[in-house]
Amino acid sequence: MLEYVFLALIGCAIGVVTGLIPGLHVNTVAVMGFGTYVALGLTPLDFVIILTAVSITHAFLDYIPAIFLGAPAEDTALSVLPAHRLFMQGRAFEAVKLTATGSLLGLGIGLMLLIPALYIIPAIYHASRGFIAYILIVAVVILIAQEKSPRAIKWAVLTFLISGWLGVVVLDHQDFLSSSDVLFPVFAGLFGLANLLDSLKSEAVAIPQDPYIKVKFEKKFFGAGLLGAISGALIGVLPAISPSQMGALISEKAKLDSKNFLVFLSAINTSDAIYSMLALYTISNARSGVAVIVGKVIDVNFDVVLLLVGVMAFSAFFATVVHIQIGKRMSGLVEKINYRKLCVASFVFILSMVYVFTGWFGLLLALLCTVVGILPIIAGISRTHLMGVLLLPTILFFLGVG
Repeated sequence: MLEYVFLALIGCAIGVVTGLIPGLHVNTVAVMGFGTYVALGLTPLDFVIILTAVSITHAFLDYIPAIFLGAPAEDTALSVLPAHRLFMQGRAFEAVKLTATGSLLGLGIGLMLLIPALYIIPAIYHASRGFIAYILIVAVVILIAQEKSPRAIKWAVLTFLISGWLGVVVLDHQDFLSSSDVLFPVFAGLFGLANLLDSLKSEAVAIPQDPYIKVKFEKKFFGAGLLGAISGALIGVLPAISPSQMGALISEKAKLDSKNFLVFLSAINTSDAIYSMLALYTISNARSGVAVIVGKVIDVNFDVVLLLVGVMAFSAFFATVVHIQIGKRMSGLVEKINYRKLCVASFVFILSMVYVFTGWFGLLLALLCTVVGILPIIAGISRTHLMGVLLLPTILFFLGVG
């Protein structure tokens, strides 16, 4: 038991570091670990425990760069506008506490729903399997239609088709990299490097922040957390749908205010971390990059699920404390951070890791994906349309094409 706690702490420590690096996605960390855990003397179970702790801690800390530095990962991109409003009012620490609240609610409610989900998720998955392609098509149409102007809609369609075509090509032709390896440079370019390039054009704004702000828990937060937890579970059923896409689909109808939106979105991310693992056990399908790697190194049975639930609960407690403490310190330090140097260092680090793990081909692919990732930034549309890289191949697969 103590060995598991020690491994979880290692994962938590790694998750803190990766969560604070702008543009670094947890899937990137998973692929890096997959290539090195044997050399480090870790057993498959050891690696899975560490990776689970990394994913939960990263889901909490990932909001710090988005709140204070404006460099979101794909999963947190939707949170930037509400968090930025609070930042401009000197209330960034409130955004930190709200995302911590949502993450905890998503994890707590997600765990409470775990037992019924063991039966509900397989039932929904098998009942809807014949219609999944059409469900995904409807979701894509709704996401595109949410853009505010005809010009934006045209750009959204173009972005989806280009990223989708890219996904079809790289997943269908794996002469140089396997399906798990190729996603590393793809996601690094689309959501990491492109975001960092965009962030380079602006410095962190020196606005005094209140590090002692209090957030009173409101009853409506529980409703937003419940909605986020259920949304995270739905991602466990629908392939290729990301937390940000689910957030965009549901929040538009739920009409959430800024505070509840932050709670809702952060709840989705932690709930998704739980149910992407559960999907391996219930429907034998991975629903996240982390889950893909876990499925490659270990057979996930019910005993493993129970162990990982304990690791998630422990990691969430650790991550909550660290998230709030770092957020408090960042409230006082944000004016002193050299934002451009941080972004440049992150850019070079990610490119270096892409080269180390995927070689020159992966590096060129990452740069190509960076160009594609810049498209929605230039057009001023949601970056969720870049998930066409997975959605279009998945839709074609379920339609029996290719």
